[in-house]
Amino acid sequence: MIDREEVPAPGFSTSPWSPEGIATLHAAGGDMRSALEAGLRAVLALAAAPVHTPLDTGRSAPIRGEGDDLGSLFADLIQDLLGQIEFFGGSLQDVAVDGVLRRGDGGYVGWGYALGALQDVSRGDVPRLLGTPTASESATQGVVLHATLHRP
Repeated sequence: MIDREEVPAPGFSTSPWSPEGIATLHAAGGDMRSALEAGLRAVLALAAAPVHTPLDTGRSAPIRGEGDDLGSLFADLIQDLLGQIEFFGGSLQDVAVDGVLRRGDGGYVGWGYALGALQDVSRGDVPRLLGTPTASESATQGVVLHATLHRP
């Protein structure tokens, strides 16, 4: 059982893009849902060029993922979000994870949505996930996710 008073607030950090086009992200949360949400916000920060004009964020595009473990669930959610970024580009401004459930076979299903104006502003070369994300859970750190992206 995780003592919620010891777990840091949900959040993420990202590295800058290297000359080889590689960036890493680190996300943490007190539970799976908040850690996945922080991780997907990190992906959005790395992959979607921000639009510098105010956008109506009243629209959403669904994201969904499945995996045999938390790392593979995160990978599937990243892939789905990158697909939305490929289509909507910088018109996506935020992401939310609505839920995470355990499947009957021990795996996970997660779902949520990306928020924004949902204008077709394809950004062209969208980063891709490099390798499989890692996930861990501890009493002091909560749920921690790491992933690496590569952009062409």
